[in-house]
Amino acid sequence: MKVISTEGEWIGLAHWKDCLYQVDHFSSPDDLMFGFEIIHRLIFYTSELRVIEKFKTCFKEAFGLSDTHYDLTQQLQSGSSVFWYIYWDREGFDLNLLEECEVKLNQIAEMTETRVVVLGMSIIPRSLEYINAKVNK
Repeated sequence: MKVISTEGEWIGLAHWKDCLYQVDHFSSPDDLMFGFEIIHRLIFYTSELRVIEKFKTCFKEAFGLSDTHYDLTQQLQSGSSVFWYIYWDREGFDLNLLEECEVKLNQIAEMTETRVVVLGMSIIPRSLEYINAKVNK
């Protein structure tokens, strides 16, 4: 994966030099029944709706959940920071899904000659009540 710098031209998916992936274990609920809220903070350097839709579709397919398990709001303004949420209510979470998702996003970014920057990603354990409220809203 590329690490972006201010020099040169590049396309594809890159990580900000201080990009942080973390599992937030301090927010864990007291009981053992919990899900995860996964938050991606990204920047897309495109305002083309069809390209953004390709990224959204790829992102959702990587995790294989129903549409209600995502909050993918995107302001169509090139270079603006966005937050994409996943509400995971399945048993366990395979961290390999994150890498698979990034590989697929990178393929689309390279194919469409688009810059995508991953600013950060958090995995936050949440009570199933919280996750279900988000999924069923």
